[in-house]
Amino acid sequence: MSDERKKGPVWDMVKNLWKKYEELIRYIIVGGMTTLLSVGLFALAFLLLEEVAGAYLIATTISFAIAVVFAYFANKKAVFHTKTSGARDTAREAGSFFLMRLISYGIDMGMMVLLVEVWHVNELIAKIPVTALIVLLNYVFSKLYIFRKPQKSAEAE
Repeated sequence: MSDERKKGPVWDMVKNLWKKYEELIRYIIVGGMTTLLSVGLFALAFLLLEEVAGAYLIATTISFAIAVVFAYFANKKAVFHTKTSGARDTAREAGSFFLMRLISYGIDMGMMVLLVEVWHVNELIAKIPVTALIVLLNYVFSKLYIFRKPQKSAEAE
């Protein structure tokens, strides 16, 4: 059997999986980049501010704000490919994105407090399922509410 025939079905399977899950795969890649940016900015800000009272809170806020702005543009362009017509549509989309991220930030903080302070789970252990839930929620918020594609009218079809 030739090498080409061996690779054919596997390549077809990979192409089909990519086609079926492309948006989700892109979302995971962009999310990974956003996470790296956030962690890097947190570390940098914390090192620069470590002598300041509440440095970790300030660093968290700085890294969250910049990472969310990055995530908005990266998700808009690289994941969901939305186009907005005018300032009003762009403001609606961006406002929705930032509002949903603030909600998921609140859920994140609340779940961490519950797991760490109430149930006494190790912070790093607790962060794993919380992060997984937040990633899932952010994808659902983005897909269904923020970057939704316009409905095609029956006349357009």
